[in-house]
Amino acid sequence: MRTLIFASLCLSLFFASGCQEEVQQPVEIPPQSTQKDAEAVKELTTVLEPATSLEEESSQAEQTKMEPPKPPILEDFQGAPKISLFPRAGDFRPADDSDRLPYWNTFIEHLIKVTGVAEEQTSGSRGWTFRSIKTIDSVGFFSPLAVEPQSTYQVSFRLTTELPEGASAGIGILEFNEFLWISSQYTEELHNKHYRGVHEGKRVTGTTSDTHSFTFTTGPETHMIHVILFREGAHDRNSLMFDDIEITLAK
Repeated sequence: MRTLIFASLCLSLFFASGCQEEVQQPVEIPPQSTQKDAEAVKELTTVLEPATSLEEESSQAEQTKMEPPKPPILEDFQGAPKISLFPRAGDFRPADDSDRLPYWNTFIEHLIKVTGVAEEQTSGSRGWTFRSIKTIDSVGFFSPLAVEPQSTYQVSFRLTTELPEGASAGIGILEFNEFLWISSQYTEELHNKHYRGVHEGKRVTGTTSDTHSFTFTTGPETHMIHVILFREGAHDRNSLMFDDIEITLAK
């Protein structure tokens, strides 16, 4: 993803018992929007939690002894959510005192507006859909999962899209040294503190409606990954759909 450090999974209830951030609550977005859905999405896109307090919130959540989500896991978007998806725009979330933070918030709000769970017309299957934003090169969603160090995992997913020349999409992996109960995109400072590695994963160009897969091996200090659904490069108004996202420990 132009190294996934660049790359930038808002789906429902962050880990059943929820993340401690009160402002940014992910919700499932059905194909037919309603007033209630619109209000929930608006709440999700209001990114007001100070980035400097994110680790404090994560520490408080950890003290409640909540079990983080971990493989094996399969998200087919047919019933209750199995994973949580949170929006990314660009490389990092700007710091709280940055003049760029309001603009970043605008990108996040727009991304949420073009995102949802939708049904494919031909097959009837449901999947996670979103599209690019004209003025930013990289958008996507991340899903935090707990993993074991020095372990090999397999990722598979179905992607349906028609990408223009100069655009790409897919799934990649970021590694971190501890599980953080944080539902906002990381600032550069927070990222650099916990980042331990990146895996390109699978990048697709052109037209596809196929299942793709890849494997990766975690490093000796890795205890959490972000599974990154990304769309990068040349802009168009076509949506892409991710479905049947599965992460398992490789045998």
